[in-house]
Amino acid sequence: MASKERPNLEDRHVFQSIQWALEHKDWIHEQWEGVIWSDEYSVEKSDSEWQMWVFRQPPEKWFEDCIAPKRKGKGMSLMVWGCFWGGNGGTFCTLIVKLVNRGVYVKLLEYLLLPVLKCILDTLGDFIFWQDNAPVQKVAVVMDFFEKYNIQVDDWPPCSPDLNPIEHVWVELKHSLHRKYPDIGNTQGGLDKVKARLAEVLPEIWEEILEAYLEKLWKCIPDRVAAVIDMKGWYTRY
Repeated sequence: MASKERPNLEDRHVFQSIQWALEHKDWIHEQWEGVIWSDEYSVEKSDSEWQMWVFRQPPEKWFEDCIAPKRKGKGMSLMVWGCFWGGNGGTFCTLIVKLVNRGVYVKLLEYLLLPVLKCILDTLGDFIFWQDNAPVQKVAVVMDFFEKYNIQVDDWPPCSPDLNPIEHVWVELKHSLHRKYPDIGNTQGGLDKVKARLAEVLPEIWEEILEAYLEKLWKCIPDRVAAVIDMKGWYTRY
């Protein structure tokens, strides 16, 4: 059986992860329900004649299960961003850019996060926004945006995808794509047409993800936190 691929944890990552878990171990469900989980992903297709799709975060590009044998010609890559809270699908979009820099990220937050904030404030009255530790998310212009809109951003332990339930949403998105559009890679017109078609159907698939599935994900966060504590900050089954 092949080994599972996981981020390369260093002692400092383990320390930060266990500290974070201990700080959040007594959170109640109402607090977790108010967390907005966000992430950006790269959806990629090789130029292979086979249907080879990869959904990954940018740092995961060299993971074994994200690599296919190289063939002549270029592949296709499409950046996406999404967020959800509680059983609410939040927002999702495909990005025409290849790189999310500080300017793109602020615009993304303005158009996609602010409507979610209004919805969650009207429903729960309080929230916390969680993002990963990409350097672009820590620059001054992004921090100014959070301050301007009174957005509380929790510190997130690095190299800890097992603590972010949106990782499972990406898996579900990929499975649904294969199930509903098994031949999308054969779209006439080459990889650019495939990319355009993919940009059309992924938002549709996102909208179809069941609230019950999202509800199950955020409600298991206490179990994930407990698992991190049990493993003393090292890898968990999540």
